[in-house]
Amino acid sequence: MAAGGLSRSERKAAERVRRLREEQQRERLRQVSRILRKAAAERSVEEGRLLAESEDLVTELQGRSRRREGLKRRQQEVCDDPEELRRKVRELAGAVRNAEYLVVYTGAGISTAASIPDYRGPNGVWTLLQKGRRVSAADLSEAEPTLTHMSIARLHEQNLVCTACTPNREYVRVFDVTERTALHRHQTGRACHKCGAPLRDTIVHFGERGTLGQPLNWEAATQAASRADTILCLGSSLKVLKKYPRLWCMTRPPSRRPRLYIVNLQWTPKDDWAALKLHGKCDDVMRLLMDELGLEIPPYSRWQDPIFSLATPLRAGEEGSHSRKALCRSREEAPASDRDTPLSSAPILGGWFGRGCTKRTKRKKVT
Repeated sequence: MAAGGLSRSERKAAERVRRLREEQQRERLRQVSRILRKAAAERSVEEGRLLAESEDLVTELQGRSRRREGLKRRQQEVCDDPEELRRKVRELAGAVRNAEYLVVYTGAGISTAASIPDYRGPNGVWTLLQKGRRVSAADLSEAEPTLTHMSIARLHEQNLVCTACTPNREYVRVFDVTERTALHRHQTGRACHKCGAPLRDTIVHFGERGTLGQPLNWEAATQAASRADTILCLGSSLKVLKKYPRLWCMTRPPSRRPRLYIVNLQWTPKDDWAALKLHGKCDDVMRLLMDELGLEIPPYSRWQDPIFSLATPLRAGEEGSHSRKALCRSREEAPASDRDTPLSSAPILGGWFGRGCTKRTKRKKVT
């Protein structure tokens, strides 16, 4: 006799009864689900009786259906018609002109015009991976800033947007440093040439969602956010940014928080807080905005790109520490072996493009 008062055979019998009840419940759930997919006029008397006897299951399944439909609606991309978009941009332009301190938060959506995929769009990296589809990586070393990038640069020049949040320039590289980094693993495998401490990447990897206490230049970013009276969000789902309440001044009463303007084709968790939501592509919105402000969008020149002068070269012995292709100012600067290399169709393996993002994926058992 076991300590619980039941013998081994009794415990086994109780476990069989429990499993039988669970299987009966699952079968009933499947039956009710099949009936609910039918039109009311097509249901038999017996099926109607079963629904009446299973009100709790009906309620549960209807709730699941509403949640699924809600999720689908949130993932859909919606575009404002041209006239509506122009009207909204005029309102946004007025907010930019009148802002005492404008802060811009950007996401992957500002780079899609350069053929760099976003994360949660219909063809985004995470969307495809969650569907179990293969994601291929193109050669991004020749990608150039989009119209949105250059528009933000011009707003900086005109002192219309905060310029305090400059990136940490100590170790800017001309190649993707996230080759060896992943979820909760930010060390790049290289070391500081001054103190010898390991160098870390400065991004929030997918899945960390606000668990990083100190992202890049956090002090300057939060200082700027505390001064902001207007926030413009471009191409961000805000699912990570929302986890940092200091960026939104959430400790203030709602009436004293910055006015929020969001440019995104999809739903974001901050839509209800926004003074205005613009459903449009970032480049389209910024082109209209710069026209309204009477500002010319500067052309991009690789020869004037500060990334090349700010970059810290690799030390002796570090040349083989990465395999990602480095940026170059022109095609002629690239190694002869790379000049005619076509875009890669290799699967994306890691770094900011997804290593660790499938941590919750269930693997099929091999029998």
